[in-house]
Amino acid sequence: MKVADDINENRLIIACSFQDENSSDLKLYQFDKSGKGFELLLQKKMPFNPIHIVFSQNRKFIYSACSHSSKSGYITAHEIDLEKQTLTLINSQDSGGLTPCYVSLDLANRFLLAANYSSGTFRCFPIQDNGGLGSSIQTVQHHGQSVHPERQTEPHIHCILIDPSNYFVYAVDLGADQIVSYTFNSNTGEINKIHDGVTNLPPGAGPRHLYFHPKYPWVYLITELSNRIHCYKIAEGSKLIETHQLSTIPENKNSESFSADIAIDPLGLFLYTSNRGHDCISIFCISQIDGTLEYLTTVSAEGKYPWSLDINSTGDFLIVTNKLSNNIVFFQRNNENGMLDKTAELLDVSCTVTAKFL
Repeated sequence: MKVADDINENRLIIACSFQDENSSDLKLYQFDKSGKGFELLLQKKMPFNPIHIVFSQNRKFIYSACSHSSKSGYITAHEIDLEKQTLTLINSQDSGGLTPCYVSLDLANRFLLAANYSSGTFRCFPIQDNGGLGSSIQTVQHHGQSVHPERQTEPHIHCILIDPSNYFVYAVDLGADQIVSYTFNSNTGEINKIHDGVTNLPPGAGPRHLYFHPKYPWVYLITELSNRIHCYKIAEGSKLIETHQLSTIPENKNSESFSADIAIDPLGLFLYTSNRGHDCISIFCISQIDGTLEYLTTVSAEGKYPWSLDINSTGDFLIVTNKLSNNIVFFQRNNENGMLDKTAELLDVSCTVTAKFL
């Protein structure tokens, strides 16, 4: 089978690892049809530490949020050639802040948004015809703080997303316990804050990642410090109305945990969360009537400190990166009940924090 054909079969993944500037890389793996083995197709050494990645819609380009040092951050653009098995750097741009941790694209793939965690800023870049990044159009600075004495003394934007209508931007601020909404001009890339466009979280919640339901106007937020899922419906344009919230870990578990990521299957029937410390994946059923969640069960992440989650486009597999045990675990998904069954494992992938199906 040709490598390019595996895109349609959802058997290629890109993993990004960082430990120090001498061991940072992007790796492309091929997951074989038996569901048991892997082949490393390419490994691209990086001058910066890649933390988060996003692919263009045509899967020809990959954009990475890269932390370089305590004084700078970069966003890189690479071209992917699966036939030649090459990953070629097109260019990089200054992220406009410190510790860039999240990148996302608008629906037309004309603009990229990058969130800088440490400096509490985000920046918008135009995408050029060759897939590269143009000079920044705009940098937005957040302000504020909350109650945690170490994690919330200043703004920390942890996630930046454009909504499915391509009209609004949501910035998730862990440091200020807020989701801040903006208007987005899909022609120019201009971003403007919406009056009364702030959704406040309980003090000390530490909001981390946002995820839109694939079919309905519902959105889900995971909090890192309080280990909860907040469920919202989108009304009146960008306004978020909370419907309910619940814990991401079993209520009887008292061990320290920091929830990290959300994934929803392509049909929008089940939601999954990764929980670092408790080292588990929690599974929820999504009501197709109102988007409310029902807790089903929790399974082991089969490693230490599960960071990111991803589900392939057919919904057959879920992958989790376990940063402290240096492994990536593949689970077979049951599309009918949402349950997970470990089917394969990648070992010795040092400090991998993000892995996504190509």
